[in-house]
Amino acid sequence: MKKSNIPFRSLFLVLCANVTVGFFACESYVPDDLDALSDDVQYSTTEFSPYVGRTISFNDIVATSNKSTLPLSFEILDIQNADGESVGENVLGKKYPVKIWKEAYTGEEKSIEEIEAKQKIEYRPAIEIQKNSGNLVFWNTTSLLGLQTVPYEGYTMDVAIGNTGGRKIQRGLKLSLLKPRAYEPSQYNASTGLAANAYLWPSRIENIYGSRTGNFIYDVRVYINKDVENTSPGSSLTVSILDSLNQTIDIQMFKETKWEQLIHGFNHRFENGKVIYDVLYPMPLVAYPSKYTDATGTMAAINLRYNRIGRGGYLTQASLGFDFAIYEEGHWEIQFRFYGETPKFENE
Repeated sequence: MKKSNIPFRSLFLVLCANVTVGFFACESYVPDDLDALSDDVQYSTTEFSPYVGRTISFNDIVATSNKSTLPLSFEILDIQNADGESVGENVLGKKYPVKIWKEAYTGEEKSIEEIEAKQKIEYRPAIEIQKNSGNLVFWNTTSLLGLQTVPYEGYTMDVAIGNTGGRKIQRGLKLSLLKPRAYEPSQYNASTGLAANAYLWPSRIENIYGSRTGNFIYDVRVYINKDVENTSPGSSLTVSILDSLNQTIDIQMFKETKWEQLIHGFNHRFENGKVIYDVLYPMPLVAYPSKYTDATGTMAAINLRYNRIGRGGYLTQASLGFDFAIYEEGHWEIQFRFYGETPKFENE
């Protein structure tokens, strides 16, 4: 065998140079910045029970850790019925017009036009997932899907969670749709749809005494009705009161009521002993505390007030209040009915 005349040290340097040149000349197929996706990223809330016909958002329902690179992306892959059959094309493949806020609602708006100027119409799936947060939004258009409500076993959803570092699928999120309830509080059972009573109770009664006995009145019933025969454009809310004989009490007898602040409505007028407002629904428009709502901002708050001189010559401040929400457009009426006694408005 013929031996090489190249010295060992020289051969070592040549080999090292060749390896070095080859390393830098090769194209790298390793990403410069690969996102991390941890196995512990998942939905912490796995069961959802929205009311059909209401817009409701389930927020902060994804558990993440500092082991995953943000933002993540979310996608509903499919929805199956109780028999395992896909209904995804019907639910996810269609879009419906919904109202979106493009400017923040403050509760200080002075007209319907001012409120509507802050909104716009967009077409969205009735069940929508927020791309980067994973929040689930059930729009009021779920009423158009034809899905079954409880006591039906319900549906399951498969959701993909990922980033550029990978993708995982969380299967079997449970969806049970509750029967429509156009207002709250409601006497209708969310599962059966049957009414426990024909009426509701006020949220507050203070210092209202009977004209016949002088006793404190506690039996006041509240009825919420939609006038389906009223086809006038727009929406309205009427507030009325009946005495113990089902005769109208002129609502202006509640003289200390701040009519401009009773609800966030406009163009209020008094007709046939009632007060009527032009409004937009749902009411409240958003869950935001204002002078028209309760402390949580999730319920509108009606407060009717009057004063009278009571026994001993003291000023008695009387009030009747009701906290509520209405989710469906149309012409609605809230009616208070006194049973057994009619309020006393005259001084002692």
